[in-house]
Amino acid sequence: MKKARKNKGYTQEKLAHELGISKQAYRKYEQSLGFPRENILNQICYILEVDSHYLLNTEILPYYQKLSEPHQVEAVEFTKNKLKEQDNEKKIIHFRNSLIPYEVATEQALSAGLGEGYTDNIETTTFYWDKQVDYDIGIPIKGDSMEPDYQSGQIALIKYQSCSDYDGQVCAVDNISVGNAFIKCVTCQEDGILLESLNVELNQYGERKFPDKKISWEENPRIIGKVVAAFTPIEFNNIF
Repeated sequence: MKKARKNKGYTQEKLAHELGISKQAYRKYEQSLGFPRENILNQICYILEVDSHYLLNTEILPYYQKLSEPHQVEAVEFTKNKLKEQDNEKKIIHFRNSLIPYEVATEQALSAGLGEGYTDNIETTTFYWDKQVDYDIGIPIKGDSMEPDYQSGQIALIKYQSCSDYDGQVCAVDNISVGNAFIKCVTCQEDGILLESLNVELNQYGERKFPDKKISWEENPRIIGKVVAAFTPIEFNNIF
C-alpha cells in the first residue's frame, strides 16, 4: 500500500483526506495494525489505480472485514505471532543444518578424576557441535579434576598420537594394566608418565583434592592422543 501510494505521489495525510478518514487511521493500514473496511478498500484501489489483490490477500479479507474492531486487532496480532514463529523455524532449521556431527565412543570415558575404562573396541554415537575440528575420536569426560577448562559431561575430541608434543600437554592416557583412562596434563619422564590436574581445589585437610599421579612404564601406560577441543553436545530437543 505504501509503495502504491508513493508511486501516485500521495502523502499519507493527502490520501487520508481523500478517503475521509484520519491520518492516524490510514497509517495503521500501512503498518499492518489494521485493515480497511470494504468501502475504504475500494476507494484506495480506485485512487491508487491498483487491484485489491495487489494490496491484500483477498481470500482472508472478506472474513476479516466481518470481524468487530477488537477481533480485527486480535487477528492481526495472531498473524504477526505466526510470522514470528515461521521466522524462528527458519532460523532453527538453518542452525540445525550448520551443526557438525562428531563420532563419540559412548561406552567408555576419560576420567578427570580417579580413572575410567578405555578399550580399543569402540562403538560410537553421533553428537553435534557448531564448530569444525580435526579429530579422530570423541570421548566423554567424567569428573572435575580438569576444571575449569574441561567440564564433566563434555566431549573431549582426541587426535591420535603416541606421544605428547610438549610437557604438560593435555592428553588422553590409558593405563592398560588396570584398565583406566585419564584426561590430564601429561609429562613423559624417565621412570613413567606424570599426570597433573588443572583443578587446584583443596580438601578439608588443606591437601590438593586432585594430586599428581605417576604411572610407571612397567604398568604399560600409553598416550591415546592429544585433546584438541572439548564441547558440550548440542541437543536437538533443546533447540525445538
